[in-house]
Amino acid sequence: MQIAIIGGAGTIGSTIAYSLSVMDPELEIFLVDIDQNSAHGHSLDLSYSSAHFCHSVGSLLPFTNSNIVKTISLESLHSLNPDLLIITASFPRPVDSSKRSSTKSWRLEFLKLNKPLIVEIATYLQSMNPIPVIVVTNPLDRMTYHLWKTSHWPRKFFVGYSLSEQARMAYYISQLKQVSSSDVYCPVLGEHGDHVVPIFSRAQVQNKHINFSLQERQNLTEQVRDAAYEVIRLRGTQDSSRWVTGRGVSLLALALLSHDISSPIPLSVPLDGEYGFNDVCLIVPVLFSNKKVTKIVEWDLSKEEKLGLQSAYDSIKLDCVL
Repeated sequence: MQIAIIGGAGTIGSTIAYSLSVMDPELEIFLVDIDQNSAHGHSLDLSYSSAHFCHSVGSLLPFTNSNIVKTISLESLHSLNPDLLIITASFPRPVDSSKRSSTKSWRLEFLKLNKPLIVEIATYLQSMNPIPVIVVTNPLDRMTYHLWKTSHWPRKFFVGYSLSEQARMAYYISQLKQVSSSDVYCPVLGEHGDHVVPIFSRAQVQNKHINFSLQERQNLTEQVRDAAYEVIRLRGTQDSSRWVTGRGVSLLALALLSHDISSPIPLSVPLDGEYGFNDVCLIVPVLFSNKKVTKIVEWDLSKEEKLGLQSAYDSIKLDCVL
């Protein structure tokens, strides 16, 4: 299997490449980046790391192959025709993006910076046959929308990565209820940003439905909403939530390539009437098979959850102008 990462020399792109190389040593990984020297440096280092099977410590691992990690230009993607494309390309994060109070201003600045970049990539994709695409570039829902609309590819090939919110929610619920995060299920829909919509009506702990008080719901939502800002505040705007994103994107990529998913997964996808929304990308539950989205699942939501989803739509739709 071949995976190409556009933006592969960046913090998120290189972290995804490393995570993929650890999870599946048989993958061929191609890094695409305007900074070709940095991309080549990452490809060399990743290739060296994959060669640890050569000694007795490495031989303890249950693998026998090592990754092929190379660099490639955007113009060469057409001839490579990879099985999956991951897009992380981005300008540097605005300096005030560690403050949630300034979210609207830095989101608009980020949109202004990254939209031309995404449109340029999408314009090139027009010359290729459609392949599965995972979008990671922020602001995520807007970038997924613009990539889809400009590429003219069918919407079933596009998903925006949005599983970090669910992972963070599981963490905070596990802390609240003193259980393992693996025993928690609480999907998060809406926007990859401030308008997150936790679906508490479907929350489970140890496979049993669980109720939260209004205060608990509010606190958990705030914790998930603030989680990324806290990481950025502690580590600086030059860094990001690379580890939760790197692992999550890698898990999604491998699942997309290898499995038919029969349980809904919240991802940002183009909508065409689902949940009453059109011509926008929102995080909703989806199923996929044969490397593409096959169904958008429309859950019965509580009144509170419906209002949250409407607020997310209102926020994102403003920026979905070509």
